[in-house]
Amino acid sequence: MTGTATLAHDVSAEEIAEFRRGLDALGPQQRRILALLMPRLIALEARGDPEGAIRIIEEIRSILWDGRRTRH
Repeated sequence: MTGTATLAHDVSAEEIAEFRRGLDALGPQQRRILALLMPRLIALEARGDPEGAIRIIEEIRSILWDGRRTRH
């Protein structure tokens, strides 16, 4: 995987800015959860498990954009 590639598409500057805004708004618990989910996402992608990767992506989105607390 290259530095600019994602599972689905190349990331735009607007998407990166939105991600950073969401990340800046997180508390320490959500940051720890994301630190655990990101390696799982990479491992699922490496194994060729797109359904699992999509579930992790949705979990990450709900943490960043909805500010939702998770069960993790």
